[in-house]
Amino acid sequence: MNDQDLRPERLAVRLATRRLTEEAPALTAASADALRAGLAARVDTLRQAALAASRAGVPPLVIAHDSHLPAKTVREWIAAERCVRN
Repeated sequence: MNDQDLRPERLAVRLATRRLTEEAPALTAASADALRAGLAARVDTLRQAALAASRAGVPPLVIAHDSHLPAKTVREWIAAERCVRN
């Protein structure tokens, strides 16, 4: 399946994952504070994309596959968002 076949929410998860993995090496060349801030921002972007995909009905296992994250992490993010919203 190519990216054109994906729902926009799944594509956003894949793009956020790609950005995180591609930019991580460059971030490591920066200071420790910049590394932490840069990684935190990119992980938050990935988390937000995963949550948007979940709200759009994409199953957690599919999100985990698209993001290369453990399914447990995706389920924890979704559960945490539900707690905040309730």
